[in-house]
Amino acid sequence: MKKHQLIRLRHHEIDKKRWDAGIASSTHPLIYADSWYLDLVAPQWEAVVSDDYSILWPLTINRKHLWPMLVQPMFTQQLGIFSSQPLDKQMVTQIYKKNPYPILTLQSHAQTKWPAARQVTSKQNAVLPLQKDYDSLQKAFRKGRKHSVKKVLKDPGIYLSHASTEAFITFTQKHNNYNLAERHLQLLQALITGALARHNGFILSAESEDKGPLAMAFFLRKYQRIIHLSGHSSTGGLAKDGMSLIINQVIKDYAGSDYLLDFEGSDLKGVASFYRSFGADVECYQSYRHPWFKNWQRIRKGLGQIMGDF
Repeated sequence: MKKHQLIRLRHHEIDKKRWDAGIASSTHPLIYADSWYLDLVAPQWEAVVSDDYSILWPLTINRKHLWPMLVQPMFTQQLGIFSSQPLDKQMVTQIYKKNPYPILTLQSHAQTKWPAARQVTSKQNAVLPLQKDYDSLQKAFRKGRKHSVKKVLKDPGIYLSHASTEAFITFTQKHNNYNLAERHLQLLQALITGALARHNGFILSAESEDKGPLAMAFFLRKYQRIIHLSGHSSTGGLAKDGMSLIINQVIKDYAGSDYLLDFEGSDLKGVASFYRSFGADVECYQSYRHPWFKNWQRIRKGLGQIMGDF
């Protein structure tokens, strides 16, 4: 393996053009690592790079607290080290040693392995390769999902449309189950706007003629991967299986292509089961949480309550 000189770069020192070219030519490119995406989710991100930009590790720094630390950004399931060639354990260790910041939380993509000294957990993502034709893909749906899709397709009062960013954010504000803070909604809106401007995403909405939007989902699309970044359903949408209609349409539209549908997984058993019901496979990736993470969450919550009193 060629020896590389590793350099840590401050944000203003990163050559964004070379960075994006390096991500695009890596063995496992992800849109999360594109410079414009990182600029939004971690505005002061830094990086460890090789002298030829063939090895790239974004350092997603959070400076909002007492000291800078690395934190997995919101709406960014996986990052890690990106390289044009497979990396051995020794090189991975060297790369991680170039990071000067404490790590609170980080999640690496499926092809990155943390150094053995780090205690990591394995998390599951649901992915569906779309190379087969639609009929073959649909046959792999679980029985209950086939029934749900068939039922909603037969409903003459429900149809699909492409919604605007503003309509999606409004629907998310009303129906999200994750207690998204206002700053997170603003970030999501910026990400959607940026992706649509670059033709790297789309929004699908399941609509009812009499009740309006039932379910909406936003998908990122780049590097032969369609990522289900955010989606929500109204109470009526859950009853009518509006999200099943949306997911089925994406599978149908991209069947027979080189794309991979990335559901982004879920730690919630019911949501994970929903994704797997479309015949999705499991893709594992590594997650690191500092042992003090839970204590840090409690401290943050306590400080937030205290500061809120002033």
